[in-house]
Amino acid sequence: MSKIPGHTLPTYSDESREDALFHYTSGNGLIGIITKGTIWSTSYYCANDEQELNAGQGVLQRLFRAATHELIQAGDRRVGIFQQRGVDIREYADHFEETIRSQALHTLCAYITCFYRPSREEDFHHGLLSQWRGYGTDGGYALQFSRKKLQAAVEANNKANGLNYDLQDVYYSADNPLKNEVVTHSKAFIRAYEKFLDAIAETTDLFDIKLPSPVAGLTGGPLEALLDYLVQTKNKHFIEERECRLSLIQAVSKQNDSMPVDYFSRGGLLVPFTQTPSSFNILDCVEWILVGPGPRLDARFRSVSHLLRQVGRQNIKVRASHVPFTRF
Repeated sequence: MSKIPGHTLPTYSDESREDALFHYTSGNGLIGIITKGTIWSTSYYCANDEQELNAGQGVLQRLFRAATHELIQAGDRRVGIFQQRGVDIREYADHFEETIRSQALHTLCAYITCFYRPSREEDFHHGLLSQWRGYGTDGGYALQFSRKKLQAAVEANNKANGLNYDLQDVYYSADNPLKNEVVTHSKAFIRAYEKFLDAIAETTDLFDIKLPSPVAGLTGGPLEALLDYLVQTKNKHFIEERECRLSLIQAVSKQNDSMPVDYFSRGGLLVPFTQTPSSFNILDCVEWILVGPGPRLDARFRSVSHLLRQVGRQNIKVRASHVPFTRF
């Protein structure tokens, strides 16, 4: 690495490690971020984890089961109505959370940008090998963001433009503080459940049941807390990533979009994505670009430095990864 001109490493400390967020990308991705000054957030269901948003599943089921048990104990009239129809009311309790979840995700979409938190000095200076394997098909690059600057940009942009960007660490256990926030809205979820039961009990035509939206009345707190929990909770097998997410939740309907949605093709999969607005000043939050392991490391280092000079971003420093990884 000594033949790479101007090659230095950032000063390492616990504070610098905790402030660092890495976004791994390809050469084309890096060009887009640097030249346009924006970063993409892609829809949650196009993520590499095919079980995305499933790790937090079941958070409300116990709540609905308990409410149903109370109805049975109290001899509620709806229990009798369902029994006459040959239906066990407990079946509704077991499936109502999925009803809410599917309806919410049919009308709302979470767009996600992934960042990774280093856990030790080696990861901080040279990047995480698993990420180079996954994202560095062309050698790869990682933009090192300052978490403090990124958080400040999120808050300023939300206030100025009325958006709801959120920057949070991912949890790898279903029992986490975001789950506790969902539970604080228990009364609202139970009201929605009882309205659902009322609508079914009162119908006279079982072949033409017109049910109210299960998420009606849940916006403005309960639904947002549920989606936040689902977005920020992942399967425990991904814990090595130490992921942090920039997320944006908005309506799928174009009439309600606060941020425009575009599409790109990934192996035939049409991936919806949004871009941070120009007012976000995403590049003001980038402190380093890490050139990933791969062929022609010297040339790639020089070309990234050249690009930064061309766009007037000499304040962003460049370093090369020393990870001895070769892709065959």
